[in-house]
Amino acid sequence: MRNFHSGGLFKDKKFIIAFAIALICAIICGIVLYKTVIFNEYFFNFASDYVFYVFNFENATLLISKLITDVIYFYIVFAISYFTNLKYLSLIPVFLRGVFFGVYTAILISANAFSGTIVAIFVFIPASLISFAICFLIAESCKIIYKKYTFAMPLALAVLNLAVYALIINVLFRLVIIIV
Repeated sequence: MRNFHSGGLFKDKKFIIAFAIALICAIICGIVLYKTVIFNEYFFNFASDYVFYVFNFENATLLISKLITDVIYFYIVFAISYFTNLKYLSLIPVFLRGVFFGVYTAILISANAFSGTIVAIFVFIPASLISFAICFLIAESCKIIYKKYTFAMPLALAVLNLAVYALIINVLFRLVIIIV
C-alpha cells in the first residue's frame, strides 16, 4: 500500500480553493477586458495568426511559442513556491495568465467567427487548462520532489505539456477537421 501513498500531495485544500477562485476571477476579468483590448492590433493579429497556423498545421511557430511561454510561467511559479514559504504568491502569475487566457478566448470566439470558435474549443482551451493544472501541480509539489530533480521539474513538465499540445493540434484537431 505504500506505493499509493501521495507523500503529502494535495494536503492544502485551501490552496485548491484559492487557485480555483483566482483562475475563475482572472478568466472573468479577461472576458470583461476584452472590449478594451480589441482596439489593440497586437491581440487581434495574434488571434488571427493563431487560427491560421492551427488550420494550416504550421506547428513550428506554435510549438516554439508554447514551449517558451510554459517554461517562463512554470519557472516563475516554481521559484515563488520553492524559495518562499508563501505558495499563495504563485497565484499572481496564474491570475495574469488567466487574464490573458480570458482575453484571447474572447477574441478567438468573437473576432474569428466559426473558425476561431472551433480552434478555441478544441485547441486553445484544453491546452490552457492543462497548463493551469501543471502550474497547480508545480506549486503544490515542488517541495516534496527529490532535491536532485527539483530544478528540472518545470522544464520536464513544459516538455510534457508541449507533447500534449502537439497531440491536440495534430491528432484531435485533424480528426475534427476530417469529421467536419
